[in-house]
Amino acid sequence: MKVAHNSQYSQVSGFTLVELLVSIGIFMLITTMAVVNHTQFNSSVLLTNLAYEIGLSIRQAQVYGITVKQTSSSPIKFDSGYGIHFDLTNDPKTYTLFEDVKPLGDQVDHVYSQGTDEDVEIFHIQKGNRISGIYIDGDPDSQSEVDITFIRPNPDAYIKFSGDSSLHSRAEICLKSPQGTARKVVVENTGQISVVAENVDICTQ
Repeated sequence: MKVAHNSQYSQVSGFTLVELLVSIGIFMLITTMAVVNHTQFNSSVLLTNLAYEIGLSIRQAQVYGITVKQTSSSPIKFDSGYGIHFDLTNDPKTYTLFEDVKPLGDQVDHVYSQGTDEDVEIFHIQKGNRISGIYIDGDPDSQSEVDITFIRPNPDAYIKFSGDSSLHSRAEICLKSPQGTARKVVVENTGQISVVAENVDICTQ
């Protein structure tokens, strides 16, 4: 007795080598674009946060200057000014909150004087970001050293740059990330402080 066996063969299709290489290439391209966009997004967020931190530091100096921050020399005196000092020549990755000490029988000079004025706090900029320039009153030439100070009872900002005894109406502090993203902090002599992400051409020149 013979038993017949019926064999069925199923045909299975797969990727050819060319199709596999094309698929891997597309996957790598999408992954690379995602990583680049993620890096740029992180860079933008970190730089924006830095701009707000600098703005808040300036606001802190304003609050100290016009409210109840006592002088370093006397717990009952409140006649010092307070300000932020930027020195790009010395270090574009730090800035200083300082007490603008009033000399005996004199007025504050609204300028950071090392050895005379008191350092309240030194801020360090991280993640490769830096202050790329500081522009006064729309002048296209960056200043290397700028002081923004406040003294009671007015909330107005006193803006001075190195080598110039005049007071100015506007300071733009430009910030840059390693990827070239730019932001700026704008300080008006009226005491207004703002962070700007648009129209930052002056920071990219």
